Amino acid sequence: MKAWFNLLKQIEKKVGIFSANKWLYSLKIIKFDACNLYLQAENYFQAQWFEEYVKPFLKKGFYNENFHPIKVHLTIANDIIKQKSISYIREFKIESTPLNDYFKFHFFIVSEKNLMPIKILNESSSSMHQFTPIYLYGPKKSGKTHLLQACAHKLTERNLKVFYISAKTFTSHVVESIRLSKMNELRNIYRNLDVLIVDDVEIFGKKISTQEEFFHTFNALQTMGKLIILSSQAAPNELTDVEPRLVSRFEWGIILEIEKIEDLSLILKNQMEILNLKLTKEIQTYLLNTFKNIESLKKALKLIALNMHIENKENLTIEKVKIFLNTLIIEENEKKITPEKILYAASAYFGITQNDILGKAQTRECTLPRQFSMYLCREILNMPFMKIGSYFKRDHSTVMTSVKSIKGLLESNNNEAFSAFKEITKTLEN
Repeated sequence: MKAWFNLLKQIEKKVGIFSANKWLYSLKIIKFDACNLYLQAENYFQAQWFEEYVKPFLKKGFYNENFHPIKVHLTIANDIIKQKSISYIREFKIESTPLNDYFKFHFFIVSEKNLMPIKILNESSSSMHQFTPIYLYGPKKSGKTHLLQACAHKLTERNLKVFYISAKTFTSHVVESIRLSKMNELRNIYRNLDVLIVDDVEIFGKKISTQEEFFHTFNALQTMGKLIILSSQAAPNELTDVEPRLVSRFEWGIILEIEKIEDLSLILKNQMEILNLKLTKEIQTYLLNTFKNIESLKKALKLIALNMHIENKENLTIEKVKIFLNTLIIEENEKKITPEKILYAASAYFGITQNDILGKAQTRECTLPRQFSMYLCREILNMPFMKIGSYFKRDHSTVMTSVKSIKGLLESNNNEAFSAFKEITKTLEN
């Protein structure tokens, strides 16, 4: 229950005490176990409020004290559809996902390694490609959604019947169509398209009914010579729990790999163009030195653009930027991973004190947490061996041996080491 009450306090800060008292704290707790929380809303309006204001927090991750996810179930008291999920109450529609106006080819960051997939996708959306499907894969945040929506924009401009969705949305459409006996309506929409674009198809894994329906949808469109564009975090042959017959169809056309762009200076210039920001070299350097990840840099630039619009300013000084970003900078500093935070997370996970890790004891209870702490300082912070040695009061050769030892355990899939790495890094990321 502690996790739920902590979450309530977070939401209260966002919505205010009045709204929290009226809509949040009046939610009735029906039952709670280690991984499930059953709540009851007083009426439909409270359930809708829950959907809008509480669900976004749950999507970020809601875990118990053992770091296991907690699933929240909401029902409505005395409702006609009593004890049914709120998602069943909302009107069911089979619609394409709205496109982001900025997700166009013009705004995509082109690098040398990604030039070929971007060129092929751009050309394919200009004239219907003879090969289908086009399968784009790459790591999270590599721009797959941007490119798929860019294709959708260009194809829509040609007055083609284009349907863009995520695999999660397709799954929801199938589930709701089965529940409401509307499979004919679903098939009539999905099998009469010029272009079907589906994001994150790895989500189809283990979803038997969804895979069955998508298999037949794919066949129908492919037989009619329609264009199918797919994306995933994995190559087709690396998809787990997806039927071989679907995997083989994903491999029929063109397979394009895209890499994540890590160059913050490129991302800075790209976002300045999108937001129509003109920043001096001094301000650009300051932003790159202050914000070390893509998401925080983008957030900072949007905040600058918003404040400039509000204050109707054109010429921006670095002093003004610091004022605009004051709260964000404080948050960034709080999130910044340091050797101290690594030491704290490791000691908390292994159940020993920080002094035990920094001390001279050579028992396994102390050496393993110590080695892990050194490894994470090297892996996450990229600290030099000499600097790590200075912090832990060890010589650099000891640090090198420790890092090599933990790396070896992780590469050999040692369960104890893998669990420790997963939980400690999860703590550091929160």
